[in-house]
Amino acid sequence: MAKEYIIASDVGTSGTITSLVDIGEKGEPAKILSSEMVEYDVIYPQPNFAEQDPKVWWGAVAQNTKNLMKKTRITSDQVAAIVHSSQMLGCMPVDKHGTPLMNCMIWNDTRAAKQSLELWDVRTTWAKLKYLRRILNFLSITGAGPMTRDMYSKIMWVKEERPNIYQETHKFLDVMDWLLLKATGAYATPRDFAGVTFLMDIHKFQWSEKVASYGGVDLEKLNTITKCTDVVGELTSQAAEEMDLKPGIPVICGCGDASAAMAGSGATEENDVHSYIGSSGWLMAPVSKHLRKISAATVAVPSPDPEMKYMLIAEQKNMGACYKWFKNVIGRGESYQQLDALAANSPPGANKLIFTPWLTGEACPVIDPRLRAGYNNLSMTNTRADMVRAVLEGVSYNHRWALDEGVEPLIERNKGKIKEIRYIGGGAISDLWSQIMADILNKTIIQMANPIAAGTIGAALIAGLGIKRLNSFREFKTKVKEKAVYHPNEANREIYDRLYQGFRTIHKRLENLYRNLNPGVY
Repeated sequence: MAKEYIIASDVGTSGTITSLVDIGEKGEPAKILSSEMVEYDVIYPQPNFAEQDPKVWWGAVAQNTKNLMKKTRITSDQVAAIVHSSQMLGCMPVDKHGTPLMNCMIWNDTRAAKQSLELWDVRTTWAKLKYLRRILNFLSITGAGPMTRDMYSKIMWVKEERPNIYQETHKFLDVMDWLLLKATGAYATPRDFAGVTFLMDIHKFQWSEKVASYGGVDLEKLNTITKCTDVVGELTSQAAEEMDLKPGIPVICGCGDASAAMAGSGATEENDVHSYIGSSGWLMAPVSKHLRKISAATVAVPSPDPEMKYMLIAEQKNMGACYKWFKNVIGRGESYQQLDALAANSPPGANKLIFTPWLTGEACPVIDPRLRAGYNNLSMTNTRADMVRAVLEGVSYNHRWALDEGVEPLIERNKGKIKEIRYIGGGAISDLWSQIMADILNKTIIQMANPIAAGTIGAALIAGLGIKRLNSFREFKTKVKEKAVYHPNEANREIYDRLYQGFRTIHKRLENLYRNLNPGVY
C-alpha cells in the first residue's frame, strides 16, 4: 500500500507555505516531505487600512500544491486529506455567488476603531458605567469584547461606511472561510475563528443573537460554526483542477495559526504551556474550563481540540519583530546567527541595560497601544553586544510579565503547575534566546526540533485526527521532536530578578508619558 500524505497550507500575512506531511505510524514522529512557498504583499490604501486580495491566497495555495505534486511525484491517490491554517481576525464580504465585494480587511487593519468603541467602551469609568450592562453581557457571553481588529467591529464599519456593500453581502468571511469555500463550496468557519469575532457564545459555540443585536448584525450573514477537526466537504472539480489533484479528497475544517501552533508544539495536555515567538508571540495552554483574567488581558478562546474546549492565550504584539527591527535599523548587515554570537559576548543582564519591546504598543498583560519601545539605563560603557542582548532579554521580561500576571495564576486556579514550557517559532531557533528565556522565566524551556514548522505539522495532525488516522490531541506529543532542554541557571537569578523589577518600574513610571506623547492612538 502506497504511503499517504496530508497537504497542509499555512496562509500567513507575508506568504503561504504548503507542505506534504507524513504524520507517521503509531509512535513515529510526523515529518515534512517537501514544502513550497509563495510570498505576497499587504495593501495599505490609506492610514489604518491593511488589506489583501483573497484571490492571491487561493492562487498561492493552488500554485504551491501543483509545484509539490510535480516536484515529489506524489499521486493524488496518496493525498489522504487537505487542511489549512491561517492568519485570523480578517473580514471580507462576498455576494451570493461567493465573489468578494472588496478586499479582505486583515488582522492589522484598524479602520474600525470608532465602531469598536460604539459597541463597547472600557477606556474610562464614565464609559464603563454607560455601557455596564452591555460590557457584562459581552464578558459573560463572548468572554471579552470588540477590540478594533475583530470581525464584529469590521462588519459594523462596512455597515456604516459601505451600506450598499452590506446590503449586497451574502456572507462575511475570514481567511479560513474563504479557503474552505474555494476548496469545497461550503460556507463554514472554525470554532477558534468564531470565538474571536465576539459574536459567538463562548459556552454554547453558537452565534449570539443578544450580542449581535447591539450592532444590528444579521446572523444569516455569518457561516456555520464547525469543529476544527471536522471534514467540511470534498475537494471540488474546479479546485482539484487548479491544484493538479483529483476531486473528492477530504477537506478538513482547519484552524487559526495559533491553534495549529498549539497542536504542533506538543503542549496538548491540560495546563501544558507553550511559548511562540514570531513577529508577535504568545503563551498558550489547553484548559477544560473557560478561564480568564481580564486585568492581564489573558483569556480562554475556543480550542481546536474537540475534547478540550478552550486554550488560554496571552498574546503579545512585539516579540521577534524587535529583533528584526534591530537587525534592519541598527545592525550592520549581520544575520541573526551573527547577532546571537555578538549578544553572547555580553553578560547576563546586558550590563544593566534594559530594552522595553513596545514598538507598536502592547496587548498583554496590558492593553495599551500608546506604549513605545526604548533602551533604559544606557551608559557610555554599554556596547553593541549589550544592545543586542538587551533586546532578547527585554522581550523575555515582557513574556515573564504575561506569565506572572495572567497565565500562571490561571493555571494554578485550574489546579495545574507550570514546570516546563515548550518553545516554538523563529525565536526558538536561537540557543542563546532559549537559555535567556529559561533564566528570566525561571522555567525549564524545551526547544522543539522543528520550531518554524510547528504550525504546519500541527495542522496536518489535526487533519489526521479528522480522518481518524489519529485518536486524540494527546497523541500529538509523540509526533513532535524535541531538540534540547534548557534549565534556569541559578547563578543568573539575582540579576534577572532585579532587572525584571526594573522593567516593571519603567512601565509604571512612563505609561502616562507615552499616553501624552501618542494621543489619538487606538
